[in-house]
Amino acid sequence: MTDFSDDARLHGLWQGGDAVLAPLPLDEIKRRAARFGDIVQRRNRREYIAAAIVLAGFSLYAIILPGALLKIGSLLVIAGVLVVVWQLARRTSRPDPDAEATDVRAFYRARLVREEHMLARVGLWYLAPLLPGLLTFMAGEAILLGRTDALGLTLFLVLPLLLFGGIWLLNHRAAAMLRARIDRIDRAATPGDSE
Repeated sequence: MTDFSDDARLHGLWQGGDAVLAPLPLDEIKRRAARFGDIVQRRNRREYIAAAIVLAGFSLYAIILPGALLKIGSLLVIAGVLVVVWQLARRTSRPDPDAEATDVRAFYRARLVREEHMLARVGLWYLAPLLPGLLTFMAGEAILLGRTDALGLTLFLVLPLLLFGGIWLLNHRAAAMLRARIDRIDRAATPGDSE
C-alpha cells in the first residue's frame, strides 16, 4: 500500500543509534509534511487505478466465466473492492490548509497518526473485504480445472493467503516506521527543545 522509497535510508537511521534520532527541526518537519502528502496522494491514486482495473476484470469474469463459484466469487470481489475504496477514502489522511498554516508540527503529526492507524489495521479494512471473494473465486477455479483433491484445493487457497500475509506484513512494517516518525516529532515538541 504505502511506498516508502527511502526504505534503505530509514533502515540505516534505525540502526544508527540515538544521534540520528534527535528531534527534528521545524524546517525539516515542513519538508517532510509536504513530501508525506505527496506520497499519500500517489499511493491513493495507484490504489484507485488498481481498484478500477480489478472492478473491470472481475465484472467481465462474472459475465463470461462458467460455474457458479466463479461468478459468485467475482461478485464478492467486486463488493470487496468497493468496500476497500470507500474505506481508503474514509481513512486516508487529507491535507487541511488551515491546520497546516497554524501548527505545522501538529498537522504533520496528525497526518502521520491517521496513516499509521490505517496501515496498522489493514487486515480489517483492506484484506478482509477481499478475502471471501478471492477464496470463493480460487475454489471455483480449482473445481473448473479439476483440482478438487486436497492438495489442489490447498494450493489454490493458500496462494491468496500468502499474498495477503505479505501485504499485511509490509503494511505493519510501514506503520512501525510511521510510529518512529511520530515519536521523533513528539520528542521535538518536548519543553526545552529549540527549533
